[in-house]
Amino acid sequence: MYFLTPRKCAIFGVCCEGLPKQVNFLVDESVNVSKGSIAVISYLHYYFEHFGMGEKRVQLHCDNCSGQNKNNFLIWYFIWRVVKGLHTEVNINFMPAGHTKFAPDWCFGLLKRAFRRDEVNCLQDLCRVVEESTAESRINIPQLVGHEDGTVVVPTFDWQNFLSPAFRRMPGVLQYSHFRVTRERPGVLFYRSSLAEDEQSRMLIKSAAAFDALPDMPPVLPAAGLSYERQAYLYNQIREFVCEEQRDVVCPLPEINCALCYLCVLAVKSFFKVTVVLF
Repeated sequence: MYFLTPRKCAIFGVCCEGLPKQVNFLVDESVNVSKGSIAVISYLHYYFEHFGMGEKRVQLHCDNCSGQNKNNFLIWYFIWRVVKGLHTEVNINFMPAGHTKFAPDWCFGLLKRAFRRDEVNCLQDLCRVVEESTAESRINIPQLVGHEDGTVVVPTFDWQNFLSPAFRRMPGVLQYSHFRVTRERPGVLFYRSSLAEDEQSRMLIKSAAAFDALPDMPPVLPAAGLSYERQAYLYNQIREFVCEEQRDVVCPLPEINCALCYLCVLAVKSFFKVTVVLF
């Protein structure tokens, strides 16, 4: 198993320290549309819609990963939420250099400890492990983004193309660690490198007309599912290691057209190998 690639599941956590509760989004590879800001914003949006407490002011703490968290699209999203009246104020804070652990890592540590002691064959097993990692306190909460058959539970929206026509980019966004948006100054981003500095501000909405022209929500990005080669790999290489009850869920036989395409690829490769040898 060490040299094989089992079915993958990504985890994205959102922890509310005041409760405390952490929602762990479990992303099966068949429904993993993106690993960047599009996915992060989609999961945050789902969190506010389904796990929010009706809060109007948000204090958000993130790590400094630029591809997922520290970028223009996340800032635009929170400006959009404030202008839409979903929040009155949002403070976005990024951890100082050298400080790489915060509340989600605490919950991930509890989850990792439970994962090492248990047998996980499928997503339902992983959900159970997440729940049992904090059995008494119920801090860790599992949330499936989709099922093994490709059924989507948490949709991924095209936030980048949706927000881009109405917003300007913030120059040098990676240089700053504290951002604030408020309904008293809609569309204005307040920012600074450290709490000891004075805030600066910049209008990021291009125009009121451009913002009003935005649809209510961005379009949903469909999940591509597993490729033919990946389905065949799971069936041929991983299936024997999965418990018998879950084999048809985790590593099912590829659909007829998928299997034929895979066999055709192998046949073509074999033909060219034979041709090279003959000539």
